[in-house]
Amino acid sequence: MTVIGLKKRQVFLALFLFLSCAIQASELCKATGALEKAQIKRVVDGDTIHLADGRKVRLVGINTPELDHEKGNHEGYAVEATRFLRARLGSFVYLQRAKNDQDRYGRKLYYLFDKDRLSLTSQLLSEGLGYRIAIPPNLAYQACFEAAENSARSAHKKLWQQPLHWQPKAGFAISRVNITSITQNRGGWWLETDQDLVINLPSSAVDYWPAQKVFSLEGKTIEVRGWQHQRKSRHSDFKSWVLSVKHPNDLLEIKDSFNS
Repeated sequence: MTVIGLKKRQVFLALFLFLSCAIQASELCKATGALEKAQIKRVVDGDTIHLADGRKVRLVGINTPELDHEKGNHEGYAVEATRFLRARLGSFVYLQRAKNDQDRYGRKLYYLFDKDRLSLTSQLLSEGLGYRIAIPPNLAYQACFEAAENSARSAHKKLWQQPLHWQPKAGFAISRVNITSITQNRGGWWLETDQDLVINLPSSAVDYWPAQKVFSLEGKTIEVRGWQHQRKSRHSDFKSWVLSVKHPNDLLEIKDSFNS
């Protein structure tokens, strides 16, 4: 009986370790498809690197806290995200080109992988050092990016120790707000909130937003993420701040799954 019990425990332990490794691998996003090996010049911050051949590269699928290179007024965990990325890279990095491979600042948009072909975006997300973002058509690895972020969120790591209160601040934002009314025009859907904020689902992304799904959000509490800016027009009938969302992964009705 003792031998049988020992064998059972060994089987259960082996199964536990196998499942743990499988979960970790799914969260960290193993590369699929062809990769390019490139030499690194320097790590600029948690989501940007410069290559030796002159390319400036922005990681796809994540936004990390901003470093203030001029005055040193860094956002929380910005330095830690930069150090984490630098520690995971040696002289080289493996690249995979995104469908839309350049942003408006001229940076190349790539998925980056370490020497073990594990996604650097997913590693940052799993440590709570960045927020996942979905911008079509660059949607590869979204499922495991979500898994990596959710693991950090459930453990209240780093950024996930902070409350998701809306703030009137330009740049990337993740907030919880209540939707008070919904309208549509040539600019897309406009979701008014209980803050000085309106959420825009642009007409370019209309295929992601069936009318029934959008209207169902009225009166609901949602979590939204994306880049927000202040309106130039100060018309009294308009909210001062606009946040644009381009994919349903970045606008979710609150289901009490996560703490605020």
